[in-house]
Amino acid sequence: MTESNGENGNNMPQRQGQGAVESAARNLVSVLLNSMATNSNSMATNSNCPTRPSETELPVPRNVPVTVQQEMTRSFPGYFKSNFSRGKKRCLTATKQLVKTSKTTALNFYLLPKNTSHTPLPTEELELIQAGMGRQTVSLPEDGDHTESSEEVWIVENKCKVVCPICTKEFPDDEITFHASLCGESTEDILDFLEHQVDTTTEFKLCVDREDLPDRGILQWKRKKAASPASTLKVVFIGKAGIDTGALRKEFLSDMVSGIENRFFEGAGNQGKNPKYSLTDLDNENFRTIGEIMAVSLAQGGPPPAFLRGWCYSFLCTGEVDLNSLSKEDVADLESCQLISRVEDSADAQSLMLNTDEIISCGNTSQINLDSKESIIRAIVLHSTTRLIPMLQKIRKGLELYGLVDQMATNPEACRSLFVPGNIIKPDADFIMTSVQPNFSEKGTSKERTERKIINFLQDFLQEVEISDGETERAAGVAEPVAVPHVLQWMTGQAHIPILPDEKRRFKITCNFDHNCRERLGDHSVCYPIVSACTQTVTFPVQHLSTYIDFRKIMSEAVKYGGGFHRI
Repeated sequence: MTESNGENGNNMPQRQGQGAVESAARNLVSVLLNSMATNSNSMATNSNCPTRPSETELPVPRNVPVTVQQEMTRSFPGYFKSNFSRGKKRCLTATKQLVKTSKTTALNFYLLPKNTSHTPLPTEELELIQAGMGRQTVSLPEDGDHTESSEEVWIVENKCKVVCPICTKEFPDDEITFHASLCGESTEDILDFLEHQVDTTTEFKLCVDREDLPDRGILQWKRKKAASPASTLKVVFIGKAGIDTGALRKEFLSDMVSGIENRFFEGAGNQGKNPKYSLTDLDNENFRTIGEIMAVSLAQGGPPPAFLRGWCYSFLCTGEVDLNSLSKEDVADLESCQLISRVEDSADAQSLMLNTDEIISCGNTSQINLDSKESIIRAIVLHSTTRLIPMLQKIRKGLELYGLVDQMATNPEACRSLFVPGNIIKPDADFIMTSVQPNFSEKGTSKERTERKIINFLQDFLQEVEISDGETERAAGVAEPVAVPHVLQWMTGQAHIPILPDEKRRFKITCNFDHNCRERLGDHSVCYPIVSACTQTVTFPVQHLSTYIDFRKIMSEAVKYGGGFHRI
């Protein structure tokens, strides 16, 4: 090697690049020769050393590859080894051996009884270990690919399948909850979508008389040809001092939705209502305007029109009526309900024949006798419901505002709670009290104790109104008793719990306290709380609310007669 190096030094290439390559090659050959010589000397030395008989007879193999199957059997003997002996096959045997290699990679994983999205806590590992599960380590060949690894081990589990009601696909029972939270859209997603469809660059202004709703509101709505109801709604009440920053709009929509329910729909409120059969309102486009008001109420912070019958809502979603689903419970008009009762109560043919004209007018063409009661009642049901289809078509046309109809067709279950009663929570005393944020005076002072007493009076008043539900005032001859939604509307301009996601998060009622009304206004006998519905603030006159009797009297009068806007 010395001569080679010397010869290499005497025959230096002319180009520097070729010399460097040749030098590197020679150095590599030198290293390999030295390594081979070292290994030969080591083997010769080991052959002269005495060895144990067992080592001579059974030489220890080197670099024996370990399969994943063997590692799983070693790590989980209760799952793999014992099950093979019993004839149960929980782990499929490898159909393809991994490539032999001397290098492996340790893979840590958890064996759990069900799917999970987080790593078990240290406190949970003990229970898993006792059950033969928990964290384990398996050695995998470094050069093993995905196909070889997946063919080595399969753990088979039997899981109950559940059908998703939205996409109708099957999922394991422990995964359906997570899937349902992502499948389709929620009610809040629908409302958030509608809120972002409002054109905030323009305004839809209405000037109405608050004492003549909903008729004047619908009339003024239809007369606004130059503006679109897709814009931001701005409301002015005639003869009332108030600038609409949101509270007037909500109060207008609350009164309109409530008035529309009572004026244009009929039926039991807890079961839903049908549109009234009115060809006059149909011809005047009132039902289309009603649909637009419903859409605006949902998109701009008003109450949801959750008073429709289920079959009416289904028609608004699809534009079709499922006649097979209609029953006598879907009949809402008084005449048809009474006719059905008379037919059911007929004990003989003569009493049944007394209703012949009305039965024929409902489209019944079968014989009128006791054996035909079911077909007669069926004809009455279909007549009472299908004649309302033109009204529902107009409402559906109005609901096209903001693309609401498309959302209802795509996500009928998510929108159902907005139109059908039963899922919308009405405001109660607890809701108002949890939303109240009082601005108390310095802690420990006499003012702070008086202010806390007034807040307790407010809670007592709300709970008393909620429990009595107007029975005491009705017994005293009061036509419209005070209810909790009335108190909420008096405070904030809206009689419903906010449904828009952003408004729901920001909703609060600020309570202030006026200790100096007599010093500021002079001697007077009564003061009423001052409400700023736009900022949702109530200021209580402390000097006039010393007892609960005084508080209840003043609050009742304020809620009943103080709905106007008299200050700016």
